[in-house]
Amino acid sequence: MTYEPRFERFDARGPDGRSRSVEFKKAGFLAAGDQPEVFFFHVDAGQVIVGVSGEALRQLQGRRRHLSREEKIDIAGLFLKERIEAGKELVAANLSVGGRELERLVSILGLFA
Repeated sequence: MTYEPRFERFDARGPDGRSRSVEFKKAGFLAAGDQPEVFFFHVDAGQVIVGVSGEALRQLQGRRRHLSREEKIDIAGLFLKERIEAGKELVAANLSVGGRELERLVSILGLFA
């Protein structure tokens, strides 16, 4: 069964009523720290980076299966959508997915169902 991505391109409306167009651009990882995977999105005219903890991914995938690139993009995209809808400032401190948050997003997306 092929995974159908849902959050590579989407619109999100903040509490101020403003709709924002979001589009995934590229992914990578950092070779420092816990080696997070990073996902680059264009939000309106600006770039936003969502980081997913490398350690949290390794722990999650070690207990189950490896997530596909598309599944990881959807995790980052859903997280970003939730942050926009909550009115959070789109800065690094608000855009990092850790262990419990990763588990929650995976569950919402039904990735291990």
